[in-house]
Amino acid sequence: MSLTKIQPPRTWYDIQKKGAFFLKTLRSAAVICLIAMLSACGHSKQMEIKAADISDLEKNRMDVAASQAFTAEAVNIGEGISSADMYIEHYQKGKLVERFGPVRADYSEEKPDTIQFVYFENEEGEGKNKHTTIHFGIVDKQGNIAADSSVKRDDSTTQEMTQNISSPEPITFEKPALIGSSIRGTDETMHTSEHKKELIKHQDALLYYVELHH
Repeated sequence: MSLTKIQPPRTWYDIQKKGAFFLKTLRSAAVICLIAMLSACGHSKQMEIKAADISDLEKNRMDVAASQAFTAEAVNIGEGISSADMYIEHYQKGKLVERFGPVRADYSEEKPDTIQFVYFENEEGEGKNKHTTIHFGIVDKQGNIAADSSVKRDDSTTQEMTQNISSPEPITFEKPALIGSSIRGTDETMHTSEHKKELIKHQDALLYYVELHH
């Protein structure tokens, strides 16, 4: 016949010891959960600049209206924004010869979470008067123009390569972001993400910039 060992009754000390361990474990779990919750609440999506999502209809309209057209979009914009700029830098053989803009949109009161930056080129005039007009500006989510400008550029038979950002890139306040480039005097395939020195070393280059301010 087997005997079952009878456990002695728990003492008050044993109960206190196990209770303290349980409370310690519970407190540790609660602290971990609280940290996770605070981290989740404090996390916000990173501000990015990217090619805007436009419909085929809008794209076709832009293609008809302009020889070159592009729309970039800043998304996940923080509440701290106060204004946005867009401007163009013109380089010839590596030297900055002129700067167009900036055009500025004021967001000190209304705080958008998305801003679009648009530029397009139109060929105008004929013969000796033929030239290219570059239009650029800032548009809100409702399609209203917040700021815009235009500049004439002498016509040239030189081949021009135009490139725009093709994938999302991080953008921060007070730091210019390059969203596009038009390069003359090269038949190379250029990429806007390339180092600025590589873009401006050619005969003629336009660099399109945007900048957010807080």
